[in-house]
Amino acid sequence: MEEFAFYKNWMEVFLVIVLGAGLISALVVPNASLSYILVSISGFFAGRLVYERKSKIIGPFIAIVIIFLIGYLIGMRYGNRIVAVLLFIGGSVLSYKLFDKKILKDSRF
Repeated sequence: MEEFAFYKNWMEVFLVIVLGAGLISALVVPNASLSYILVSISGFFAGRLVYERKSKIIGPFIAIVIIFLIGYLIGMRYGNRIVAVLLFIGGSVLSYKLFDKKILKDSRF
């Protein structure tokens, strides 16, 4: 049996960690309104990540964002999952547009 080589499988390990982070963050939230707020803020950070990487390799980062959202939806106990997805996408688009129009700025840009 072949040994586990981290340098070959780093993406899979990272995706499992991100999935777990989404799952745990959803399980910690005690009600639907806080769940919606958390998923909106997560979408906002995802939009910033996509904006930051827009001219570089973006595929793995999109996968990371989607895996986090899937983990969050799996662990979500309160609220509607469709509303959560829409809030996540809305937060992502809003963040991307605000950074793109230079309304929000990062010290690195």
